[in-house]
Amino acid sequence: MPSNSANPADTAKRIFQEQKAQCAQAIFAAYGEQLGLGKIDFDTCMKIAAAFSGGVAGTGNICGALNGALMAIGLKYYDVNKANEIGVQILDEFKSINGSILCRELIKHDLITEENIKQAFETGAFSNCPKFVEDVTVILDKLL
Repeated sequence: MPSNSANPADTAKRIFQEQKAQCAQAIFAAYGEQLGLGKIDFDTCMKIAAAFSGGVAGTGNICGALNGALMAIGLKYYDVNKANEIGVQILDEFKSINGSILCRELIKHDLITEENIKQAFETGAFSNCPKFVEDVTVILDKLL
C-alpha cells in the first residue's frame, strides 16, 4: 500500500498500527518514497527494512524505528558527513526522550530465541513500540 498521505509521520503510524508492519518498515516505507524522490517505491522500502526491526534482525540492538529513520536519512543525504550528523542528532534526541536507543533496553526483553519473543509478546513488551515509532517521526519531521 503506497503512502498517499502528504504527511509521512501519519503514514508511518498508520502502517505500523493498521498493517502490522515492523517498526523499521513503517518508518522507512513512509519516508522512503518521499525522500527517494520517486526512485524507490513502498514495496521496495518494506523489503529493504524487513530485517531491521527488533534491534536489527531481532538482536536487540538499535531500535528498528531508528534503523528505519537512519535508512531514510541516507536517501536524503548522499554526503556521509551530513547523514552522520543528522543520524547522531536523531539517536541523541531519541535517547534523551526514552533513555536508550537499544531495543532490548527499551522493551526490557531479549529477542534472541523464539521463547524470548514469545515471552515478550506475553508480557506486553512491545506495547511502547507505537510510542517509539511516533517519537522517531516527530524527530525526523523536525530535522528534515
